[in-house]
Amino acid sequence: MADWNTPALIDTYINFRTMLMARDVDCATMNFSAATNRATGTIQWVVATNKFQRWSGAAWVDLVLSVAGGGTAGTAALGTMAFQAASAVAITGGTLAGITSLALSGHTTFGANNTYDIGAVATKIRGLYVGTTLVIPVA
Repeated sequence: MADWNTPALIDTYINFRTMLMARDVDCATMNFSAATNRATGTIQWVVATNKFQRWSGAAWVDLVLSVAGGGTAGTAALGTMAFQAASAVAITGGTLAGITSLALSGHTTFGANNTYDIGAVATKIRGLYVGTTLVIPVA
């Protein structure tokens, strides 16, 4: 890896060329971990962990990528739902709130408090129960 304080004017031509090439390799691979005298603000790519880091002048600090830059703008790992395909999402908990519209298709079943049975076919709703006070029977 390169020493970013070299080459200097007193270096021989052979060393001068080798030192410049080492800096080129650092830049091309974005691998500055072993380099010496790197500039504060240098950004490297860490292959083993797939992340960018910035040299603070004393240590490597992980960078957070914005959504616009292809990241999540988060500093913690995303939940499993973030990695599911849009065509096969499995929601196994939580609360659905603030919904103004909900479209359902196919067989839909809700199992809490026996308030289920929207139907085996989406176009044939057999019963709709809202809470414990409103029942809309559909024959």
